[in-house]
Amino acid sequence: MANDINLNLICFIINLAIAVLCGGLMSILPVLTRKSFLFGVKIPLEEQNCPEAKNLKKRYVAVCLIGSMVICVLMALQFIIIPDMTLILMLYFPFLFVAVQMAAFIPNWKKAGKLKAEKNWQVTESVFAETRSSHSRGNLSDLPWAWYIAGILLIVISVIVTLVKYPALPDMIPTHFDANMEPDAWSEKNIFTVMIMPLLNLGTMLFMWLVGVMFVRAKLQIDPQNPALSFTQHRIYRRRMGHSIGFLTLGMIAGMTLIGFLSIFPDLKIIPFWLVMTFMLLPCVPLIAVSVQSGQGGCRIKPKEITETAAGVHLNPAISGTASDRGDDKYWAVGMFYHNPDDPAYLVEDRFGNNLGFNYSRLPVKIGVAILALSVIALYVWSTVIMYGIKL
Repeated sequence: MANDINLNLICFIINLAIAVLCGGLMSILPVLTRKSFLFGVKIPLEEQNCPEAKNLKKRYVAVCLIGSMVICVLMALQFIIIPDMTLILMLYFPFLFVAVQMAAFIPNWKKAGKLKAEKNWQVTESVFAETRSSHSRGNLSDLPWAWYIAGILLIVISVIVTLVKYPALPDMIPTHFDANMEPDAWSEKNIFTVMIMPLLNLGTMLFMWLVGVMFVRAKLQIDPQNPALSFTQHRIYRRRMGHSIGFLTLGMIAGMTLIGFLSIFPDLKIIPFWLVMTFMLLPCVPLIAVSVQSGQGGCRIKPKEITETAAGVHLNPAISGTASDRGDDKYWAVGMFYHNPDDPAYLVEDRFGNNLGFNYSRLPVKIGVAILALSVIALYVWSTVIMYGIKL
């Protein structure tokens, strides 16, 4: 019973810490976004600090902070009333932050659109110049392969150790552990049971590798007003994000490998649950730091040197075309979702925050998003059933 209480308390503390982090990050998103966007609406750069724009940003921050505090109160009430649901609800509390984000963003997006119409702000519809260099993409050789190779080695080692140890394992092996990493649930020995953690690690590696590739292969989006600076910022940003994603991948795999070894080494006394979670979550710090310091697409980076030539590609300021009117507000549903059938790009910079988004008019994107959504639903159903069964 004491171990259950400890586990619930640890999960509650983790939930609370994530809530504070999410609330803080949501609140500073307007600062990280390019100055030419106001809640997904393209505005003149000189109007970014007009009183009306400042008021919208203040209103957004207030909603995010109030919403985050309400979620924290709900977490505390849940922990007091039904503490045994704390572990399961770790999966579902993030959806509350999505709701808060939408509640804070969408009304301000509408008001920003009305403000633009009332002020009759005129902006060029093209956000980025399609120079020769902006057609170039990073090569897979630019990916920080050392992190992924180290992760693969860990997975291979765990598979070899598991297969070697398998014949000597008892008929019942531990599959769940309490806060002190002591087994509290067992399953019959079979190859799938002992290999589930390496398989999960392999899936994690593949997903995170694809995320890294997405950043490396994304088309460079060059600001036509200062292409040399924009190109340099983007290259630095992409390199930093690549290493941060790789480090996070390795940390996740290492943490899950340690947990997996507990099933095949039941007598092994290993670090407690909270330290394992810390070990897995710590690699998130560089990723968050890079996002906050760099801003959207590296727009906050102040490079020491700005070069006119990078990777052998000369930055020709002459515009050879536009980004298929990517800057036109009509192609951005609620200022967040890009849909332009005339744009061949699959990945584009979002208009709010510091991440990439999809061109949802492309068939492969639609298929990929549908598969991802179904996979997430299946994972949530499976995880909920498993955790609920354990509690029973």
